[in-house]
Amino acid sequence: MPSQVNALMRQGLIDVGPASSIEYLRHPHLYDLIPGHCISARGQVMSIILFSTVEIQRLDGATILTTTQAETSTALLSIILREFYGLDCRFLSSDVSLLEGLSRHPAYLLIGDNALIEVQRRGQLYAYDLGSIWYEQTGESFVFALWFAQKGFNAALIEGLRHDLDLARADAMSNLRDIAVRSPYAATIPVETLHRYWQTIGYELAEEQMRGLRLFEKYSSQLRLL
Repeated sequence: MPSQVNALMRQGLIDVGPASSIEYLRHPHLYDLIPGHCISARGQVMSIILFSTVEIQRLDGATILTTTQAETSTALLSIILREFYGLDCRFLSSDVSLLEGLSRHPAYLLIGDNALIEVQRRGQLYAYDLGSIWYEQTGESFVFALWFAQKGFNAALIEGLRHDLDLARADAMSNLRDIAVRSPYAATIPVETLHRYWQTIGYELAEEQMRGLRLFEKYSSQLRLL
């Protein structure tokens, strides 16, 4: 779970790995960023979805459930609701099912495979893709996760890892459909959906992604989310 990985990174129990972008922005003094790699989206992300029983504009004053995994996505949702829609909402962390959660509250933020599964069977629910909203409002990519290491970690090992990540990314991008077919997720998510999802995700950290990350940092700082 992303939140658990963030905590382990913060405690120094993980030397290097992918973790939430909000964790890096909150504690930049603890980490060294590994260049060139991230998890991002330029528009639709497919796996970060706000499910709602009402239109998003009608959520002012509501309590919205958020999955316990979603630190970066909850911060993004806070920005979207406050800065882009002018809404004042409260957030409650939860691990109940979508059906149970929406029986008590009007909206629920899900991420990852849970979002990919539930969006296929959402029925009459509104489903808002946060990556799409961010891009429509800012024109920038959104960086959900970064690769980083503990401050001062072995530079040679970091460079070797970066090289291996370059090779792994190139190999994966040329074999995405085969990976989708063999994936255990294919038992619950259609192969075509998995393939399209992994094609949607951006894996390179370049200037375009850094612009989006800096804008996320700016909004997060303004709302005291860091």
